Amino acid sequence: MEQKRPNIAGDEEMASEQPLKPALQKPPGFRDQQNPPSSATPSGTATLPRRRPRPIHPASQYPEKKRRWSICRIFCCCVCIVVAVILLLLIIAVAVFFLWYSPKLPVVRLASFKISNFNFSEGKSDDGWSFLTADATAMLDFRNPNGKLGFYYGDTDVAVILGEKDFETNLGSTKVKGFVEKPGNRTAVIIPTRVRKRQVDDPTVKRLRAELKSKALLVKVTAKTKVALAVGSRRIVTLGVSIKCGGVRLQTLDSQMAKCTIKMLKWIKLRS
Repeated sequence: MEQKRPNIAGDEEMASEQPLKPALQKPPGFRDQQNPPSSATPSGTATLPRRRPRPIHPASQYPEKKRRWSICRIFCCCVCIVVAVILLLLIIAVAVFFLWYSPKLPVVRLASFKISNFNFSEGKSDDGWSFLTADATAMLDFRNPNGKLGFYYGDTDVAVILGEKDFETNLGSTKVKGFVEKPGNRTAVIIPTRVRKRQVDDPTVKRLRAELKSKALLVKVTAKTKVALAVGSRRIVTLGVSIKCGGVRLQTLDSQMAKCTIKMLKWIKLRS
């Protein structure tokens, strides 16, 4: 039997003769769930999501923290400005003071040192100790090189030491009453010291006797006091100072005065 072959040309003519149905229009907002739209753009770049615009608040509705922060910044700026102005005024005042008065340190010298009594009494037999009895007088020379400024010295604690290194011996201490030194003035301060029955070992006794006889004995005078800088009768600045004089031999003091070192604020050393 012969099979019927489909007539392709006839089918196409029949399809062409059938009327075309109009395409249905999609209502607005319609989404096809079977064929969702592609998220990729034709250019291949992803679209950025839109940011929601920030709400605009009136000035009265700003957060409390921002207002506090702005007030703190204004306060800090005002404090910095005030401190800077005060420092600037202080620098200007100090500069004018130094230019006008030209302040200088006082000049202190150990002018002389004399021992009027120097005796050793032996202790118990073979104990290696003796007792020192001595009287000494030192003289410190204070000079004010300033022409417009004066110095006020408070009560001064003075100590005298003889010998050096392991043979140092304290020859007593005393307190000297304060005094005023006017501009361009010079003051001599006499310092008497005494010691009674101070225990000294035998090697130190032999060393002190030999050095005293040859005038090679080393002398040191230390003083602690308060010094005030004054303009007229008004005191400006008061500082605690330590004065160290000597470190020289007796034979040197017979011909010249020994220089002194002034130490202030516990770390500033100045040679007068």
